[in-house]
Amino acid sequence: MEETKQKRGQATYRTLPVILRLMKNMKREDPAQIVRIVCYTVVAGLYPFLAVFLPKLAIGILEAGGADVERRLIAAMAVYFAAAAVLGYAGKRLMYILEARNMRMRLFYLGQMGKKLMQMDYRYVEDASFWEENDRAMNACNNNAFGMEGMYNRLYRIPANLVTICGMLMLAGGLSPWILLALIAHVLVMMWASRQNHKYRYERKEQQAKAERRIRYYYDTTHDFTFGKDIRIYNFRDRILLNYEREIKSLNALIKKLAKHEYLIGLAGIGTLLVTTSLMYGILIMQTLSGMPVSSFAMYVSLISSLMAAMLTLGDDITFLQNEGQYVGDAFRLMDESLQEEGKEEITLDGTPEIVFEHVDFRYPGSDTYIYKDLNFTIRKGERLAIVGVNGAGKSTLVKLMTGLFEPTAGNIYINGIDIDRFRKQDLYRLYSAVFQDVNVLAFSIRENVTGGVRADADTADMAGSAADADDTRVMEVLDSVGLGEKVRGFEKGLDQMMLKIIDENGTDFSGGERQKLSIARGLYKDAPMVIMDEPTAALDALAEAEIYENFSDIVRGKTAVYISHRLASTKFCDKIALFDRDGLREYGSHEELMEKKGEYYHMFTVQGKYYQKEGEAV
Repeated sequence: MEETKQKRGQATYRTLPVILRLMKNMKREDPAQIVRIVCYTVVAGLYPFLAVFLPKLAIGILEAGGADVERRLIAAMAVYFAAAAVLGYAGKRLMYILEARNMRMRLFYLGQMGKKLMQMDYRYVEDASFWEENDRAMNACNNNAFGMEGMYNRLYRIPANLVTICGMLMLAGGLSPWILLALIAHVLVMMWASRQNHKYRYERKEQQAKAERRIRYYYDTTHDFTFGKDIRIYNFRDRILLNYEREIKSLNALIKKLAKHEYLIGLAGIGTLLVTTSLMYGILIMQTLSGMPVSSFAMYVSLISSLMAAMLTLGDDITFLQNEGQYVGDAFRLMDESLQEEGKEEITLDGTPEIVFEHVDFRYPGSDTYIYKDLNFTIRKGERLAIVGVNGAGKSTLVKLMTGLFEPTAGNIYINGIDIDRFRKQDLYRLYSAVFQDVNVLAFSIRENVTGGVRADADTADMAGSAADADDTRVMEVLDSVGLGEKVRGFEKGLDQMMLKIIDENGTDFSGGERQKLSIARGLYKDAPMVIMDEPTAALDALAEAEIYENFSDIVRGKTAVYISHRLASTKFCDKIALFDRDGLREYGSHEELMEKKGEYYHMFTVQGKYYQKEGEAV
């Protein structure tokens, strides 16, 4: 993991390659946008000249005098306002179209980023340093004003600004070169200040991301209704607000530090602005006193002001591209980076899996504590295995290793004699119907929550896979097997009933136990050759748990099945039982064998036995 992070840190994307990639993607995804930029360049490039020529035109007519001065002045104003209206409207209309299309491009990148994150290896999901390092890279796709969309919006403005600046420099040819030099110096100082502020901020991006992540946690906690009961009953309010306030103060301290640096750097720009303005007015006043017409004085004041604004805008756009180009470069680096193991083979297993752990060591990335040391353990084909033990014994970690979500620190895991390291992730995932202890219900229909996809109909006929060919009969069968069939039939929309109220205000929600049953139904519907149940019934009472496990005995017949629990309702109908403690695998055998040993399993089963009584008999 550390090596991967080091490689990520070495990857750099300079501004020009980032811009070229943005434009190349635009040309491929929306080629008409290039034509729009050309049209906008012409219109927006000419528009500022109207403001430059207006003072000279109006004052020149007044200076010339004559009997028809009012008529000529009114005619000139009418032509000016007509031209300004046409060019202004055309420019605004093109700007709205350009920015709307740029937003579509950002959404294209957002989709690419989302796909990348959903396909990356699971070990990154639990790595906080990965999210802190890449927070700004991901945000490059999430904002209208900055990141990718911000760069696109600046890129279409730059050609128009260049047209304006080049034309105004030609008009300013008769001015003192000192004014032009002062203008250029001021723009360069402003660009330098912007770059220095960005570098200072960029060096602290991970520190800021970490602070913002902590604040987001407290924000989400206070806005998530599922925490409402605990906050009120146990009076977490004061503790949450205290921690919230502390994290906000920490972020404010960082923001103040950034603002102070920006203020001190900005003083240089104020100094050059004063010098430039004083020099401009001083030279123009001297030239006017030497005979330059007042109309020319007015034109040059407007010209220099417009030129300064255009040059500052150009300088700001260039530094913006340099600054945001680093974040967008980080986003491209993340998109290009291999976050999946490569070089794997396409392997299709025949029959049910057998899992062998051979001298396996494991510790989580960034941790020095080993969960397993020299673990040797076999889950045989077609075997129903119960894995039991105290909390913290590594039961769930075992699932993460056998499903390929994490890789062993040392040793090997074999599936039907093939090293797990040779499998592609998608081939591994096809082997397992896994139900985890953390139940996730999505804001989809009940059918989609079970099938993991959408119903096959005219709109989705081109979608492939079992999800699109969902068999409603089989969906109801698995819902019946977990005890949800009657509830689902009670909904007016049946399987089309939406879950949660996030997307559909008429959506429904299930109790904790019903959510777990829905998750179990999802695992059964997949019908993979190996079933893994990682404490999926923790929210159920002991008798309901035992009843579901009794049904499983028939449902998973012929499959390899693993049941993980610290409760022992699943053990009696299993072929073998593996008891883990914090030192690894401690006891292994059938229920009868372990009871005869009178070891830790015997003690646990005896203590828990009274909870599994049904009509006077142990379940």
